[in-house]
Amino acid sequence: MYMNHNSTKTLLVYLFIAAISFTLASCNVSFSLGGGNTTPQCQSNCVTGTGAQGVHIYVEPDDGEQVITGAIRSAHKSVWLEIYILSDRNVIRALEEAANNGLDVRVMLEPHPFGGGPSTSRTFDELKAANVKAQYSSPDFKLTHEKGIPIFRNVSVQC
Repeated sequence: MYMNHNSTKTLLVYLFIAAISFTLASCNVSFSLGGGNTTPQCQSNCVTGTGAQGVHIYVEPDDGEQVITGAIRSAHKSVWLEIYILSDRNVIRALEEAANNGLDVRVMLEPHPFGGGPSTSRTFDELKAANVKAQYSSPDFKLTHEKGIPIFRNVSVQC
């Protein structure tokens, strides 16, 4: 099988991201930005270090939608969301409110979720109508399954 330099480089990047994702998925660590106990909580399968300060890691669905909607509502500059399927009405409403409040809100959706799933076109149209910069993920990738929200207010939420 022949792979050009860019394909090899892309494959290595994806493998690195997958390795980091699997490492983070096996760890349940919570950091707080202030007040209360700021000591990292770690289960027996992970180690905490000095690392980045003020980082929050949430595990869904256990932590609930309030973590996501609260993070969106507390954004000051922008909210960028890349997600496989977006169907939670409260999250959609929070994104629309952020866009209506002048934030740079961008959403990337998977156009054809595996197994059918709910149609993304209705959500896509709703977001566009609310001035959210919505787009479908690149057709160069068979599926986009990331669920990430970088929120620019000194905190980034990955869900």
